Amino acid sequence: MSRAKVIHSSPQDIEQAFYEALEAADLEALMDLWADDEHVVCIHPGGPRVEGYHDVRDSWKEILSAGALQIRVVPVHRVEGVMVSVHNIVEQVMMSSSRGEPHVVQVNATNVYHKGPSGWKIVMHHASPAMDSEELAEDDLSEFDPQPTLH
Repeated sequence: MSRAKVIHSSPQDIEQAFYEALEAADLEALMDLWADDEHVVCIHPGGPRVEGYHDVRDSWKEILSAGALQIRVVPVHRVEGVMVSVHNIVEQVMMSSSRGEPHVVQVNATNVYHKGPSGWKIVMHHASPAMDSEELAEDDLSEFDPQPTLH
């Protein structure tokens, strides 16, 4: 059975749906939020630039194959227009050490949304680790499982 398409009426609605889909590890719900366009861009922390709907989908499929992501979003700054909205946020991503202990990794992210005939859609997600040199000195991350990207 095919899923009914939801039209998101605001950038905040689609951003909430984005993080809910990540938390549910629901690839189909996640990709329904992206513009079906070859110019969409996704840059995962520690990963390369991924461009185009199908390549972005493949990148999320690989990430979500490891399971759901637990991310708490902290808004930092929003610039909103009639057709475009840019959200700069901090993602607090729950990770596990090799011993299974929880650890929060901070990620700086920028989400760009565009309003078109089918409502608001994601056109760009760019995320990178947010550790400063002081945090690196305090946290020995050598005990954590190496991962090419956080999400």
